[in-house]
Amino acid sequence: MDTPDDSYDEIMAQAGNDGKFQRRYNLLFNFGAICFASMSYMSIILALNKPPHNCFVPGMEQYNITDANLWKNLTLPRETDNRGQLGYSKCQMYNITEQHLQRHYSEWSFASSDIIDCAYGYEYDRTYYDRTPITEYDWICDKGFRETNIFIYNRLGELFGTVIFGHLGDTLGRRPVFYLSILIITVGRLVSMFTAAYYVVFCIAAVVGSLTAHSIFQAPLIIAMEISKSERRGHISMMQCIGWTTGLCILPMVFWATKDWFWALLIVTMPIVLFMFIPSYTIESPRWLATRGNYREAMVQFRKIATINGIRELAFDERVLEKRLANHRTDKVYGLASLFNGWRMAKNTMLVILCWTVCSVTYFTLVLLSSRMDGNPFLNFMYQGLIEVPAAFAGQRAADRFGRRATNAMALCCATAVCLVLVLIVRDPANEMAATVLTTFVKFCISITFFGVNLQSIEIYPTCLRQTGMAVGTIAATIFGIVGPYVVHLGTEYDVRYPFLVMGLSSAVGILAALFLPETLHQSLPNTIEEAQKFGKNQRFWSLPKAPQVTREADSNTDKRHDGSDAKPEESIRLTVPVEGGGGCWKKIKTRAPGVCSTFSELNQSECAFSFLRYFITTPPNVIDFIFCISFTFQPFLRNA
Repeated sequence: MDTPDDSYDEIMAQAGNDGKFQRRYNLLFNFGAICFASMSYMSIILALNKPPHNCFVPGMEQYNITDANLWKNLTLPRETDNRGQLGYSKCQMYNITEQHLQRHYSEWSFASSDIIDCAYGYEYDRTYYDRTPITEYDWICDKGFRETNIFIYNRLGELFGTVIFGHLGDTLGRRPVFYLSILIITVGRLVSMFTAAYYVVFCIAAVVGSLTAHSIFQAPLIIAMEISKSERRGHISMMQCIGWTTGLCILPMVFWATKDWFWALLIVTMPIVLFMFIPSYTIESPRWLATRGNYREAMVQFRKIATINGIRELAFDERVLEKRLANHRTDKVYGLASLFNGWRMAKNTMLVILCWTVCSVTYFTLVLLSSRMDGNPFLNFMYQGLIEVPAAFAGQRAADRFGRRATNAMALCCATAVCLVLVLIVRDPANEMAATVLTTFVKFCISITFFGVNLQSIEIYPTCLRQTGMAVGTIAATIFGIVGPYVVHLGTEYDVRYPFLVMGLSSAVGILAALFLPETLHQSLPNTIEEAQKFGKNQRFWSLPKAPQVTREADSNTDKRHDGSDAKPEESIRLTVPVEGGGGCWKKIKTRAPGVCSTFSELNQSECAFSFLRYFITTPPNVIDFIFCISFTFQPFLRNA
């Protein structure tokens, strides 16, 4: 008997699970809307960038001095910066009195007791910014923690918003939460633009704007996953990653063009509202509606999808839908507590939390560092955003070939190693270019991990808890991510090595969490809590995921199951693989994915030896395939030894 999940997949395939509707939906909402949402969400980081600054000391004109460095040398004490280099003080000056101004500056001399805090305001380097809240209201030195505290308040806003809107996504629906998310983030950013003079009000507006920072990304992603076939899940997640990255690349260019935080915020905030007015594509998930027993509205959504996919008439109606999905009704859930229903779900939830925490802390520490490194802050920000495009492609290819688990673990291993190298070299100014390149590579690795963890968070939880499950990971990540801005503050104000040391250690912990999560590649999405409790139970630790087996029925183009019943439409597409080449062992190897190395252990050993050699001569070498195929080939001998 088919499971409820099988029944839903069959129904979705009849309405079209990989047609025009899915492609347009992903283009509109998982690329376009996410592009503008990422700009609105991350704009606060560039708006609160802290330009280089020193104390303003009057009197330069009195002595007809035109060399600013000469005047700084006369009026500013020296101090060690975060790289251990001696430079001018940012927040202190020499106490220049009327008696000093009556003498020539060559006669001036100061002791340590003459050092005071800035008395006449500050001078800012306006190469890249004409106006920011920091330059307008002097949020530096004794007020320097204001910027850091705003980032902390933002994270707290994300925390509360994720709890609320993550739960609403599974109870009220994905579509209403998406609408609310757009309205709230827009209102929050617009209010903050007009209230920078009132610090408390500005903080409240910033918190409001961050309440839906996660749900605005989660809602369209989950809808797309639930209306598409399983093979497209990696592609959908990649589309959202590319939309996010495109926004991160456009955002600094807008700031660079305007050089004014007010107009830049206005330009990047308003366009997201347009995505509320596309009624043909702003659908509710029919899968979610079915779990709520709302079959009438589910049929409306199925018809919308089918019409755009070119299917004029569906082979089922509301009554058939209710009959086939009678066992598809949702379990009774108790919010976040349901994620810990049973040992396996609790373990998976804790591991997802740990992975999200590592990714979040590392990712946002890198984002904050990018605009505070030496050089052009906009180009630094764009470079770190641009590297996420190849990361998304690499993550999708690796996750769909080697699995989510191996991809995450390998990316975190690379990030850990590179962070340790950065700790050794980053203080030396001569290594600035190397440090920038290596920091960008760490961002590449963490972006791959973000891709994989995002997929796993969707794939291991049942339909009734899917958005709640994603929310709990981001909740924990936000709680621990609160330390991120303080880590950056330590790095920029005290020692530049601290952020890389923290990121390296957290990535090392993340490796273990990634390895012990269940593999979700080629697995159906669990629908009930019972299915989620068993998810990954029979998986082996030392194995790569196998693609679905090619059956004799598939070879003869008869879409039948082993029991003689008709295969599911989605399964038929997946199993019908063209066979090329000769027969025997070679035919079996050619018809299976290269990673499915158990093929070799099923064959006659003498026949396999020839085919094994022929395969690796005619196929581009792949070290991981080679190692795993060797182990699987000799597995029968080792088992019998």
